[in-house]
Amino acid sequence: MRHTTCAADGCQRPYAWCELHHAIPWSHHGPTDLDNAVPLCHRHHRMAHDHRYHQGRASAGGYTFTMRQ
Repeated sequence: MRHTTCAADGCQRPYAWCELHHAIPWSHHGPTDLDNAVPLCHRHHRMAHDHRYHQGRASAGGYTFTMRQ
C-alpha cells in the first residue's frame, strides 16, 4: 500500500476514512483499477473535483491543492 493516510500533503486522516479518487479520471478513459486509485479524505476529494482548486504533486509524492487565482 502506497498510502496509509489521505494522499493530500500533510493530511493525517486514516486510509480507512478515505474515498478512492481516480488519478486519471474515468471520463478521460483512466483505468478503474487500484493502480489508478488515490485515497483522499472527503474534504480533499471534494477539492479534487472543484475547478476552483489546482491539484499538484508534492515532492514527497502527496497531492497539493491551491486556490486558483
